[in-house]
Amino acid sequence: MGSAPFEPVNWVGINANDNLQRKMTHMQTKQFRAVWVETDNHGQVKIDKRYGIIKGRFFLPININNFSYPAWLAPSFPMHEWCDKNDIPTLATIDMTQLRAAHYIEWFTKRGFYDERQTQTAWSDSEPPATGLYFVGDRLIVICPKQPNQIDEAS
Repeated sequence: MGSAPFEPVNWVGINANDNLQRKMTHMQTKQFRAVWVETDNHGQVKIDKRYGIIKGRFFLPININNFSYPAWLAPSFPMHEWCDKNDIPTLATIDMTQLRAAHYIEWFTKRGFYDERQTQTAWSDSEPPATGLYFVGDRLIVICPKQPNQIDEAS
């Protein structure tokens, strides 16, 4: 989930300490360092080039205006939305009659056959939806708890 300014350190998971900058640094310095591998036919071989594929989703604050893709992110990369579960005025802009909780597999990929199996989510002004991943039609939204260090988009 991203917040302005949209640098990697400001893209966090549900756990605010789990940011994109930290993940990328760990991957580059720990997981992708050079290693020596013993082979049957060639003795020790140094592997110092590896390729990684990172799969995930990026979420912008719901109803954000004038978002410009950062230079490090391809403009063709699909963006989704997130909303603080306590932001009742913004939640009220979502068509809750169409809101359905996503199946855990849908965190990674949209699977149409879940559309008819998942029930619609009940919601009232006194009880917002639980945190999690939801679909409103094909629109993907994460409703999350407010992060203690989250930047206030209104300021």
